[in-house]
Amino acid sequence: MAVKTETKVGLFFLCALIVLGVMIELVEDWNPFSSKVHYKAYFQSIVGLNPGDPVRVAGVQVGKVDKISIDEGQVRVDFYVEEETRIKKDALAEVRQTNLLGGLFLGIGFGTPESAFLSPGEAVPTRQGTSIDQMLSSFDRNQEKILGQLGEILDRGQRPIIDAFSHLDSVLGKIDRGDGTLGKLVNDPALYRDLSNSVSRLNAIITRVEKGEGALGKVMTDERLYTDLSAAVTQLRSLTTQLESGEGTLGKLLTEDDLYDETRQTLARIDNIARKIDEGQGTVGKLINEDKLYVDANTTLKKVEKAVDGLGDSGPVSALGVVVGTLF
Repeated sequence: MAVKTETKVGLFFLCALIVLGVMIELVEDWNPFSSKVHYKAYFQSIVGLNPGDPVRVAGVQVGKVDKISIDEGQVRVDFYVEEETRIKKDALAEVRQTNLLGGLFLGIGFGTPESAFLSPGEAVPTRQGTSIDQMLSSFDRNQEKILGQLGEILDRGQRPIIDAFSHLDSVLGKIDRGDGTLGKLVNDPALYRDLSNSVSRLNAIITRVEKGEGALGKVMTDERLYTDLSAAVTQLRSLTTQLESGEGTLGKLLTEDDLYDETRQTLARIDNIARKIDEGQGTVGKLINEDKLYVDANTTLKKVEKAVDGLGDSGPVSALGVVVGTLF
């Protein structure tokens, strides 16, 4: 069957388009109307730069990399730029990254205004850049160094803290179990009732004082006392101002800069005191670990309660006698 003329013409144009596309792909850089100037650059090493990668001056693409080869122990990069692009002798070539995903290009600077221009084929001075591999390796080294130092600091500083908390935990455990005088004071319900009764009586006494009854009530409601207190507050404010300005011995103590060492020494003493308390040393240690002080405190509290009962019905002098007689 004969092929129609229109079909032949269509097939011809289709083949022509395919051939044209292949030629454009193969000779992408071919431009008969523009001239190219070739240069070269030497590097110690190049990672990721390939022939065909762009050449840019101040970020503007002016050419492409032609060839990469080894020349006498160095990496030689042959490239070309457009004819109107002139490169100065002190301009530096450097392999740079297009983005964080790894794209590379050959970047060239402007150079100084007074510098002369390179002749075609000459070598452009270079500067060895830092590759992403070198950056990651440096980051890993610095990270390991910092974390190692931080770990050493924590190892050296955590032992005193752990010891102090261990002693404090032991002390709190004894109190929670009701051991020693302080433990019984915290856990004994009878003591709570006694304290509650004492507080009720104290509230009654405070009410009488607020009304101005008795010697103490007169002292609390006397206006002369307010005047004296006001003068005392004024003097205290003046003293506080002097302390803030660093005047006097106490003012210098408050404004010294070497409190850090003193704080460390204080923490060490607190740890030592907590350890001694936990071991039952000293008055507070015996208060935590012994029961006898609790019995004495309970007896004294009952005497105080009797004294409070006597205060409500006695005058100032007789009340003092009741208190002294009850306690002794």
